Amino acid sequence: MKTVTTQRSSSQSDSIDRYWEAINRIASHEAMCEERSKTIFNRLDRIDDSLETMNKRMFSLGVMLLGGMAGLIVTLLLK
Repeated sequence: MKTVTTQRSSSQSDSIDRYWEAINRIASHEAMCEERSKTIFNRLDRIDDSLETMNKRMFSLGVMLLGGMAGLIVTLLLK
């Protein structure tokens, strides 16, 4: 009877060890995912800033091109 109790105890110990191993793996996985999320959001913020800057520059370039073409048309019409 003692052998059965020892086996059962060993089985319970293995189950508890596997449980804590799983908990530790999940905790480390959560930490990694949180760090990756922060990195991704930082990169997205930088990309948004770059796109905003490019958008402003393209708008300025368009205004300058239209202004230049309008000036050229006015100059040609006045000759």
